[in-house]
Amino acid sequence: MIWALLNKIRAFRADTGGSATVEFTLWVPAFLSIIMLTADASVLFTQQSNFWNVSQETARIVSRHALSATEGADYARKQLRFGAYVPDVVVSIDDRTQLVTVTVTGQSSAMAPFGILALTLSNHISVEVSQALEPI
Repeated sequence: MIWALLNKIRAFRADTGGSATVEFTLWVPAFLSIIMLTADASVLFTQQSNFWNVSQETARIVSRHALSATEGADYARKQLRFGAYVPDVVVSIDDRTQLVTVTVTGQSSAMAPFGILALTLSNHISVEVSQALEPI
């Protein structure tokens, strides 16, 4: 009885038929998580770069008196639309310091395709650009 059980255990240990399945089930979720994390980070870094570029352009246009603060905010929202999502844009002109300030804040969970980074990072991407107001 014991010898038969030992023989079955030896035969089970020698059989390598399912070893690839075990490795597959252990490694595939890790690789998929890395790919999803990379996709989320790429989209968020691209959006943050876009926030900077549009904020700088909006501040430049408003500082040249080509658009008012309200029109500048509308222009930036139109440029920053990401699918159905539109980030918050605030354009302000400080008459005392003669500065135009453009602030853009977006939710990373609304822009990232998988939302993995929302577990580790803040849920907001924020950019603020200031530029001197040109004299009239």
